[in-house]
Amino acid sequence: MTVGPGTAAVRAASTVALVLAGLVVLSSGPATAAPEVTAAVCPAAPPGMQGFADDVTAWVKWGVLALIGIGAVASLGSILVGRIFSHPHASRYGAMGVAVVVMVAITYTVILTILDSITGSGCT
Repeated sequence: MTVGPGTAAVRAASTVALVLAGLVVLSSGPATAAPEVTAAVCPAAPPGMQGFADDVTAWVKWGVLALIGIGAVASLGSILVGRIFSHPHASRYGAMGVAVVVMVAITYTVILTILDSITGSGCT
């Protein structure tokens, strides 16, 4: 398909107009925000439940951390066994296991941060 000089001129003009519009938007001053309204939301466990909730949370946190460690050791062991016995599938699966363990560890820290922000002190 050939592009005629008229089409090229239209594309150039529309590109220039788009760039100028972007510059106008970027160079404008900051918008004034509406006054911030905050509600005092203080999450708290029901009476008598805080100790139980803390115990369950602690067990889950340490259990998941232990499973991440076990997964890392098993994956690294699979890589080692695959290299020693020339078994490429074991090495490949071990490498995938290490990648999965790293992704799970990142997800674990993100989830802990989210849960802490939800159930944290909230009010000072």
